[in-house]
Amino acid sequence: MKGYVHDPMAAMLGGVAGHAGLFSNATDLAKIMQLFLNGGSYGGDRFFSPETVRLFTNRCRDNRRGLGFDKPETDPDKISPTCTSAPASSFGHTGFTGTMVWADPDNQLVYIFLSNRTYPDEFNGKLSEEHVRTRIQGTIYRSLK
Repeated sequence: MKGYVHDPMAAMLGGVAGHAGLFSNATDLAKIMQLFLNGGSYGGDRFFSPETVRLFTNRCRDNRRGLGFDKPETDPDKISPTCTSAPASSFGHTGFTGTMVWADPDNQLVYIFLSNRTYPDEFNGKLSEEHVRTRIQGTIYRSLK
């Protein structure tokens, strides 16, 4: 079976692009994010050096994005991919299809939201309009108190 990628930028690049990559399940995504929380190791094996993890999980200059992951927005006038409770140290990715994976080293927390916001079509904006991902994330943080 051969499918067609939903992400329009990845489609323009022939279906494969470095930014389009959350094609997995919650268990494996949790392992990957835990690997980053562990400083590059998981299950007794080292995959990345702590320096590489820091490079990929820190923001770049005055940009919300890092080399490997997105970060919470620090400018209150801009829309953040996270709830306001997510600390600046947290990092993650939100995908075109509405997915979200987010790791918080301060609270040793991994949040995974898998969805298909492209149903019934790519113009379905309810997840963003209703702030579903960030509202759930906020509920998780309130439960930690």
